[in-house]
Amino acid sequence: MSVKTEKKHKKVSIKECVSAVILAVACSFLLFMYAPFEMYFTNKDDFWFDFSGIIGIELILFAVGALALSGLLILCRIIHVNLYRIAYGSATVLFVSSFVEGSILSRNLPMLDGGKIDWSDYGGHRILSALIIILLALAVILTIKFIKFEKFESITRSAFIIIIIALFGSLIVLGNKNNGFQSKQRLIVNKEHEFEYSTDQNIIVLILDAVDADAFEKVLDEHPEYNEGLSDFTYYENMVSTYIQTVNSVPYLLTGVWFKGDLYESLDTYENREVERSALLKRLQRHNFRIGYYEVDCHPLKCPRMETFDNVIKADIWKLNPKSYIKNMIKLVGYRYAPLDLKRFCFVYYRDFLFDEEASANENLYYDYNDDFYKDIQTVPFETMEDKFFKIYHIEGAHQPFVYDKDVNRIEDGTYSQNIEASFTIALEYLDKLKECGVYDNSAIIIMSDHGFNEDDIPEGRLHPIFFAKGFGEHKETLSFSDAPVSFEDFQEALAKLEQGNSGDDIFSWKEGDVRDRKCYVRFYHNPATAHNIQCIQHGHAGEIDKVEVVGK
Repeated sequence: MSVKTEKKHKKVSIKECVSAVILAVACSFLLFMYAPFEMYFTNKDDFWFDFSGIIGIELILFAVGALALSGLLILCRIIHVNLYRIAYGSATVLFVSSFVEGSILSRNLPMLDGGKIDWSDYGGHRILSALIIILLALAVILTIKFIKFEKFESITRSAFIIIIIALFGSLIVLGNKNNGFQSKQRLIVNKEHEFEYSTDQNIIVLILDAVDADAFEKVLDEHPEYNEGLSDFTYYENMVSTYIQTVNSVPYLLTGVWFKGDLYESLDTYENREVERSALLKRLQRHNFRIGYYEVDCHPLKCPRMETFDNVIKADIWKLNPKSYIKNMIKLVGYRYAPLDLKRFCFVYYRDFLFDEEASANENLYYDYNDDFYKDIQTVPFETMEDKFFKIYHIEGAHQPFVYDKDVNRIEDGTYSQNIEASFTIALEYLDKLKECGVYDNSAIIIMSDHGFNEDDIPEGRLHPIFFAKGFGEHKETLSFSDAPVSFEDFQEALAKLEQGNSGDDIFSWKEGDVRDRKCYVRFYHNPATAHNIQCIQHGHAGEIDKVEVVGK
């Protein structure tokens, strides 16, 4: 009798598998279709690839996930009906808790900007994550107890079908709303002409990301050799940046036009239009300057002017590295949809997606890693010719994560100060190479940061970047300091004056002792899901956080 009963339990009809398959499809759709495409459609400008580049990979992941989970549930049903009931109920709990985690609780997570996350600050989130799973589990157990498993299975089967249809529909609407299905035309920034310079005139801008002026001045006290290495420069210690992130600051420097924020238009639309119209770039090209643009984070996708730059080429077709992309995207989905205590294992730096290209397409691409640029400075020959050059370089500088020592070696658990030291090791080595090449004297040079940094993560504390300038043929005994109330709003004027031959201490209309309110935009990340740029006014010195007034909404 027991043998017959055992055989009866092992016979599973197709009808009995339907619920398991629908649940598996729902879970796989949430994690491998809805989650990645919802994040892609709402952050389209942050990813270099387009919808057509990832749809095939995600469909394969979806199919594999659905088949694997279906097989697991059906296997449980074959082994024992009670094991199947436990597995089905558990999968239902995980599906609902993941959806709640990803769509509601994740809104207060920190941005993935490379910085370390102190998970002890998220005790409330941890309690909510655990409480949701416990309450859902109790609800499933009690429901099965009172209405029986077969009825529960029937109800959830219908619910999952409705959820799949709703999620699919929301993706279609979101994709159409944000032009998410459009193909992208990629412009690739490579290392062509990286260290070619003019025997006539060079205008060079070296951007060291996230070097805060207040923090730099403390480092300067410990490194008097910086005064000697930068002796021909004027340091503007009261500089206010117009934005607190690279993706807005660099386009503003090139165009002088404000990007008000995502609530008005996409960053991509703004960049394409304003770089094409840029009075600065038009003037430089009219004056026969060749332009080298070495920046990987923020360059327009279609702007024709970009194609006139020395090192920017159009790529109509490019390939993802599936292995790298899958690893990064699964981590990103996990960071958002997994319970809090599992998120720490899903940390991914958003810039990691920049390097998901197939190796064959990576030949000679420009990367802004400190150690990569430093290696190039030391190993690539600096060459000269008659053509005039405008060069703008952007490197990691002191940006998170802090992975460099002062000699630009990669380390673990570095500090912000060490990354600042690494930045100036690179900058001073670069200046020495210009001198060796014989083009230092006929070069007007700006060494700056695109924004400041605040170790307490206060957005208003990121408005005080470093800014050094020297003119053509300028020589001094020691580094000069200016407390003039200047701003990135004055950057276009400063470049024009350098081109005209002004010295580094005479490139701004503002002088020491002037009083000035300076406009800026601060991106508040208290809720990353709704973060956008908000207009502020700096009424005091660039480093005075308490003098920043929020005037926008």
